[in-house]
Amino acid sequence: MRHMWLITGLMVGTAQAQSTDLNAQMQHCLAMSQDQARLQCYDQLARSLNTLAAVPAVPAVPAVPAVPAVPAVPAVPAVPAVPAVPAVPAVPAVPAVPAVPATVTPAADPVDSFGLENRAPEQQVDDLRLEVKSVRLTKKGRAEITMQNGQIWLQSDDSRLDIKAGDVCTIERAMLGSFLLNNGRSNRKIRVRRVD
Repeated sequence: MRHMWLITGLMVGTAQAQSTDLNAQMQHCLAMSQDQARLQCYDQLARSLNTLAAVPAVPAVPAVPAVPAVPAVPAVPAVPAVPAVPAVPAVPAVPAVPAVPATVTPAADPVDSFGLENRAPEQQVDDLRLEVKSVRLTKKGRAEITMQNGQIWLQSDDSRLDIKAGDVCTIERAMLGSFLLNNGRSNRKIRVRRVD
């Protein structure tokens, strides 16, 4: 315990001495007329402040009775400097690859491809009016609607809509790639997806 009080007292005394020494060093740097020399002086002063800041603030220590001298601690050997990493040579630039023009295939009839956009991107139509050829119910009770042009549309929701052969139905795009079918006789719609 005595050694701790001694070390704390030495640290406080050193910090106070450095504080008064700091004022003298500031005055010395301020008195320099050459810019480069004054800058170097302030840089050295800043480095010494870093060591001063490393000393923790300690409350006032009461007077300690004289203690026998503590043997000196041997100095820690300096750590050898790490050699600098050699610069990485620059990588030569790779010549740009010329763009290959996309081959354009003739677009099929937009009416024939309506509802198949997810399978092959082609020209799109917002809505379609088709005549119903036949309607049958699946095992799940959903309508499978065959149009006069051969397209087959399957009901994908559980809502009800009266659809008969000969109805002229409107199929329109809905959100997220889905489609709505209206029978043309009411304001109700069912959600459908194209099977064929």
